[in-house]
Amino acid sequence: MSLKNLSLNKKLIFTFLGIMASCFLATAIVFVEAYRAKVASQEQQRSEQILNFTDRALESMLEQAVNQRGFLLFRSESTYKDVFAHREKMLAFIDEAKKAAEGDAQIVASLDAMKKAADVFHTQLTEPQLAARKNTEAPIAEVIEIGRNASKGQLDSFREEAAKIKDLIATMSARNHEAQASAHFNLELALLVGGSIAGGVAVVLIWLLSRSIVTPIVGMTTAMSRLAGGDHDVEVPALDRCDEVGQMAKAVVVFKDAAVEKLRLSNETEAMRAAAEQDRRRAEADKAREAEEIAFAVDQLATGLSALSDGNVAYRIQVAFAERLDTLRRNFNSSVEKLQAALAQVGANASAINAGAAEIRASADDLARRTEQQAASIEETAAALEQVTTTVKDTARRAEDVGQLVNRTRTGAERSGEVVRNAVTAMTEIEKSSGEIGNIIGVIEDIAFQTNLLALNAGVEAARAGEAGKGFAVVAQEVRELAQRSANAAKEIKALISTSSTQVGNGVALVGETGSELEKIVSAVQEISQHVSAIVTASREQSTGLQEINTAVNTMDQGTQQNAAMVEEQTAASHSLATEAAALNALLAQFELGTNVAAAAPRARPSAAPAPASPVARPAASPARALANRITSAFSGNAAVKQEWSEF
Repeated sequence: MSLKNLSLNKKLIFTFLGIMASCFLATAIVFVEAYRAKVASQEQQRSEQILNFTDRALESMLEQAVNQRGFLLFRSESTYKDVFAHREKMLAFIDEAKKAAEGDAQIVASLDAMKKAADVFHTQLTEPQLAARKNTEAPIAEVIEIGRNASKGQLDSFREEAAKIKDLIATMSARNHEAQASAHFNLELALLVGGSIAGGVAVVLIWLLSRSIVTPIVGMTTAMSRLAGGDHDVEVPALDRCDEVGQMAKAVVVFKDAAVEKLRLSNETEAMRAAAEQDRRRAEADKAREAEEIAFAVDQLATGLSALSDGNVAYRIQVAFAERLDTLRRNFNSSVEKLQAALAQVGANASAINAGAAEIRASADDLARRTEQQAASIEETAAALEQVTTTVKDTARRAEDVGQLVNRTRTGAERSGEVVRNAVTAMTEIEKSSGEIGNIIGVIEDIAFQTNLLALNAGVEAARAGEAGKGFAVVAQEVRELAQRSANAAKEIKALISTSSTQVGNGVALVGETGSELEKIVSAVQEISQHVSAIVTASREQSTGLQEINTAVNTMDQGTQQNAAMVEEQTAASHSLATEAAALNALLAQFELGTNVAAAAPRARPSAAPAPASPVARPAASPARALANRITSAFSGNAAVKQEWSEF
């Protein structure tokens, strides 16, 4: 397929597809090289993390050894804790390095060897030396020798494995640097070559697109300009193309053919204009004759309409018009005849409406008066009920306050009873303690009696001793006097305790009686609380009931007020209806209805048995009376209520 036969849409699509394909190819190459650089950078970061964790693990191991020596020298508690803290850090760094080096067997093996050496060093050397130094007083020279042979070389092994990891990381870093450098070179090359290829393809495609679209369009523009200037012999280019430019050329050919055809038709139109002028002159003669006939008909209609405007609906046009216009005369006479009959019927209906409006007006006035009286009564009832509701609410609120006060009193009485019971228990314990104190006083009396006997025996023995026992006799005499005074004091205390026990017993009895009386008071207060609760419940129910009644009365008041407003509107409507009926009668008085309907107008209402009337003069059913019947049925209620609406 030739390029000139492709549509402009396809040409643009192929052009942009070519440009996009070249750009996509260059972008794909750049993406691949950028991904390689990214992978190398990630490997470099991973190797740096492994090296960092390894160095920090080695540093923690050395710190552990330094703090261990510090504790052995100075026995400092802080250095003891730092030994285990640095060991935990070292193990954590080794674990982090193993996670970062996952997949690299040599580095993982070196990390495992480092951990194994650190474990041997810790279990065989560190822990035994620390325990010996902390728990024993052995010389430091002996402590240093503990586990030395078993852990010999482990620290050096730890350093060697760390050095191996550094060598592996150095090799890995060199390899990653080479990969990054290669990826960056390829990336720059891809950007340069791909951009050049994409630019060249874009230039070639744009040149081809301009050659296949712009050049034919310029030639087409020149041809269209000449054609617009009136040159119908111009040659239209690009007719052999199958794209949009070729379609445009075919359209220009159509415009050219249309211009030629228009020139031919203008010549034919000039000839037809002369023939039409002759036909126009003949038509003007016919129009003059028709105008005379129409003028006569218009004059007759004007006379009839003038009589109609004066109110004479009995006027008729008797002179016949032209045959084609006589239908207008017959239609005028028929319309006036129907208007005459309708006005006669309206007059009869207006009289009936006037009579019905008078009845509705009187009934509406009476209903408005009674509705206003009823609304006033219901409003007074609602106000009184509102006052009663307020009073009952206040009573219920005060009853609730009394109930709360009684509940607090009952709680205080129950708490007082509990206090009295505790007092009885305390006095019982006091009475028991008094008995025990009496027993102790008895023991003291016995001791005083025995002391007195011993002092007496000592005095006897001192008398036997003669001069040597005088001092001892004096001491025995003093002891005897003290024992006598202790016995007298014990008797007095025993008498006082006996009296106290008696008084405590009396107090226990009185407190017991007080507790009984308080229990009776609590029972009475509980009964009062129950009665007050019942009163509160009843007051609340009364308040709720009065509130519902008040709501219902207010609703009735609103309904009555609405009914009063509706009755006022109905009264106004009835007065307005009467006024309109009077105005309608005054308006009908302006028309001359003729002698055949003169007797029908004054009649206001038909009798109970009216005589047959003609179809023209027979009055229709009164709409006012129908309105009054509908209002009566609306206010009469359901079928069970049989009173009239005026008694509402």
